[in-house]
Amino acid sequence: MVGLLHTGRHYDDDIDENGVLYHYPTTQRPKARDENEIQSIKNAKALNLPVFVIQNVGNRKKVNLAWLDDFDDELRICILTFNGADISKNEFRSTKTLASLPIFGQRKKSSVEVIRAERDPLFKFNILRRFSGKCLVTEINVTEMLDAAHIVPVASGGTESNENGLLLSASAHRALDSGLWAINPSSLKVETRADGPSTSRMKFSITDLSEYSDKLNRDALAYRYEKLFLQKLSS
Repeated sequence: MVGLLHTGRHYDDDIDENGVLYHYPTTQRPKARDENEIQSIKNAKALNLPVFVIQNVGNRKKVNLAWLDDFDDELRICILTFNGADISKNEFRSTKTLASLPIFGQRKKSSVEVIRAERDPLFKFNILRRFSGKCLVTEINVTEMLDAAHIVPVASGGTESNENGLLLSASAHRALDSGLWAINPSSLKVETRADGPSTSRMKFSITDLSEYSDKLNRDALAYRYEKLFLQKLSS
């Protein structure tokens, strides 16, 4: 059997009660050992065998049975789904299950140490793929430095639909949520607050996102632009 340890020290947002977004290991061990670990996960999928995912929860260790759902060797990530459904009915999630979600909806809550809104690792996996593993505005392509950002925030009813996601560096994501910038839904250009930092100061190398016109949902962009950005400008 294959076992994986998810400590939560580096990628706490990449695991929830349904599954885990697992980053391929890059350790000080011989390269072949890291490669063999990933191959063993793929072999488990081929043999229809589960993978043990061990998670640190406070002072305890929680063990989940998981199945490999999908992987991307170029981005060096894979998504594993926990056995939270009836195996005989094949009720596991897949990388396509979030694509048909509406943009607005209710998000689940989970309780571990505290109650929080779940950050779905499958959402991040899909958004990484949707935007080819590169931040839309900084062009950073280091997976560990990227966030799957919600266009319509969770607090406003945004869901994990692929249509509701942007791939951003952590700093660009924080600036977005702080209302420092937004995407004009008509021109698909980045706009900043007159009293805030410029795109160059925020280290944005891309300000015209028209090349992503087929991947950006204009209704979702309009919501953030009008409700969260223009209102800040007028306040």
